[in-house]
Amino acid sequence: MIETQRLVLRRFVGADWEGLARFYADDQVMRHMLPGRGLPRAQAQERAKSNIHNFNDHWDRRGYGVWAVQDRVSGRLLGQCGLRWVAEAEQTELLYLLAKTAWGRGLASEAGQAALRFGFAQIGLQQLIGLTAPENRGSQRVLTKLGFAYTGDGPIWEKTVSWFNLPRETWNTMQTESVQA
Repeated sequence: MIETQRLVLRRFVGADWEGLARFYADDQVMRHMLPGRGLPRAQAQERAKSNIHNFNDHWDRRGYGVWAVQDRVSGRLLGQCGLRWVAEAEQTELLYLLAKTAWGRGLASEAGQAALRFGFAQIGLQQLIGLTAPENRGSQRVLTKLGFAYTGDGPIWEKTVSWFNLPRETWNTMQTESVQA
């Protein structure tokens, strides 16, 4: 579990499936995810349950994974953020998906920064990638703010995505500069 100024990042529990299913069923939240719109209710519920199992299995196998993002004051589930091994890319991805109520408040950046600190400083990853839909400017701004560099558009999962990269050395430099400022 990680606490930030406004958030708690914790492993998912079974009871989180209903909140996660609401995000997966929301057309706006899912517009940049496959299939480009919210999932039908039953499918969103199944995806939420499956993802919670997969997220926790990833934690058990790799020692890192995707957290539930929770509002620190209210305890409300706001979404997901974390690190996931992408076999097709043979790299670890920073990912996040937040409820509309969390948009525009810097919460994706706050959760992302905590995930980067965990990945680089605690478990020693050497590099992270970020993958976005080419039209997802909001997510691209978050990645850029976190220090990722755009490396081009390319295929994965039978579609074209925008690829971003953040080496550990770049992140270390950013941390040093931040402390000195």
